[in-house]
Amino acid sequence: MLLVKEFDDRDNFYRFLKERVGVFFREAEQRSSEGIHRVIYLEKNLDPSKVFECSRQVGVHVFFNEGKVVLSGTEAQIRQFCGCFSKYYKDFSVQILEALIRYRTKSFKLQYNYKILPLGIKTAIMGVLNVTPDSFSDGGLYYDKNTAVKRAVQMVEEGADIIDIGGESTRPDSGRIDEGEELKRVLPVLKEVRKELPKVWISVDTYKASVAKACLEEGADIINDISGGTFDSKIYEVISQYNCPYVINHIKGRPEDWKKMPIVYEDVVHESVQWLWARIESLKAKGYKGTFIIDPGIGFGKLPEHNVEIIKRFNEYRIFGAPLMIGVSRKSFIGLILEGLLKKKTEPRERLYGSLGALALAVVKGAHIVRVHDVAQTREFLALLDTVRTYGDF
Repeated sequence: MLLVKEFDDRDNFYRFLKERVGVFFREAEQRSSEGIHRVIYLEKNLDPSKVFECSRQVGVHVFFNEGKVVLSGTEAQIRQFCGCFSKYYKDFSVQILEALIRYRTKSFKLQYNYKILPLGIKTAIMGVLNVTPDSFSDGGLYYDKNTAVKRAVQMVEEGADIIDIGGESTRPDSGRIDEGEELKRVLPVLKEVRKELPKVWISVDTYKASVAKACLEEGADIINDISGGTFDSKIYEVISQYNCPYVINHIKGRPEDWKKMPIVYEDVVHESVQWLWARIESLKAKGYKGTFIIDPGIGFGKLPEHNVEIIKRFNEYRIFGAPLMIGVSRKSFIGLILEGLLKKKTEPRERLYGSLGALALAVVKGAHIVRVHDVAQTREFLALLDTVRTYGDF
């Protein structure tokens, strides 16, 4: 018997050592980090001599250049490196160890308004409910209150865990609306959905503090802010007052400017992670004690190649130790890929299979919530994907 195996999860390696090899459980637990390879990237001015001293002691590979440091080795070696390095940089060593712990966290739970939503075993589905006349995919389709409520009920019956109500389109080149118009669109639907579906999680897609506050007062559970708090700084005060789950979405620029502004990143994942950390710190500074949800913002000030890069490296967002969300449903980059590879032009409603293909890798790499238009089809797709993804893990 000869196998080549690769582990990126210490719990899986622990079970392999204990159950397949027969290693005593205490030793298996102690040594389970030895089979997990990690690469730590740092941008910090450190004393090179201290870095290399500790790396030689524990066998960690080091790459060092002008304040940029890469540590490469097993998780056990990285932990041993931190033990040595703490003699010189204690706080920084603790930060590395805490980052490893956050990265390993696989499951979470949202708690708010006497509801609990576990995340990790089953990928949660957020159903999109646009009550706008001009959304890119279904603009005007659910603009009428009664039609919107029926659609919300239908999505819950199809398997949606969360209904995300949005009253303002953020497609490229879209215009902004004032808070009065947004509330006029959202509140009647929110009130009726809450009445019809008292136990369902309701998210409101808004970046305006006044809209968020009014909706939370009417029973909304989550605020999904496409700007991450950058369009209306007062929204952090509202979120901190209610301590509701809050989606921090990465964005560059504004929707009305995307078609005319240059969109450039040196490294879209690194830059978005740095941006998101800054937003989290600003939110915590307001006293926020709730659960933030990270969304890297597919399509929000990004070119198709940036979206693909984010999906391919989605696991890097696990560094936050927080629930991760992704929204790829029917987006234009999917249409561009299909047209480029298959010579097939598609309308947004024709991109189901492309949408499922795009979200699959993100789910495998750590997404806990998927924001979609096609709830029933996504639920069936995820039933198989989640079964394989979590088999033997829980």
